[in-house]
Amino acid sequence: MNVIFGSAGFAKEVDWLIDEIYRSGGVDYRPSYFVAEENNVYIGEMINGATIIAESEFFQIVENRSIYNCFFAVGNPVIRGKIVEKVKINLPKDRFPNVHFPNIIHPDVTYDKRENKVTFGEGTIIVSKNVITTDIKVGDFVHLNMDCTVGHDSIIDNFCTISPGVHISGNVHLEDRVFIGTGANILEKIFVCSGTIIGAGSTVVKSITEPGTYAGVPAKRIK
Repeated sequence: MNVIFGSAGFAKEVDWLIDEIYRSGGVDYRPSYFVAEENNVYIGEMINGATIIAESEFFQIVENRSIYNCFFAVGNPVIRGKIVEKVKINLPKDRFPNVHFPNIIHPDVTYDKRENKVTFGEGTIIVSKNVITTDIKVGDFVHLNMDCTVGHDSIIDNFCTISPGVHISGNVHLEDRVFIGTGANILEKIFVCSGTIIGAGSTVVKSITEPGTYAGVPAKRIK
């Protein structure tokens, strides 16, 4: 049994990604449910044959299934982190050993497949047309959306969200829960601290050590 947490646009894209993987001969992770917050107006409706259910219903039915693969298609890194934490607290590994958080990577993603040259944590989602070069570490529950590049010797920590068209140069380190908007550029040897938001179209030319929202060319703190 497979479930996608989220029911908005990115959840639909993840559903498409999963179907692409299946059609290319990969694992069948096609979802039976989309899991939404309790007050979501779309609870009970369907997305491509899968029912939208509330979180409380998910926790009620999960004990009756032998295997669950969970995918977290919520773009906001902070909210995604809270959902993952809730799931792991309510479904501890010692009681629910068959609940898994697989990585899903589109078949056309290019990366160095030699041993340990590019490593991924768990629960990471990488959409189509990405290039991830070599000696790169990607953490847990990371989102890498369409048409991005990640340069050599970079580290992307847990729960980061990389929007479409982002270019990350070599030797970049993104700490946990960084959000990078569409079309942004991160220059070489940049460090970005946890919880930072980079606005769409921005260019980061120096390291960011204080959380906040940064935008512009070059990127400056605006909030």
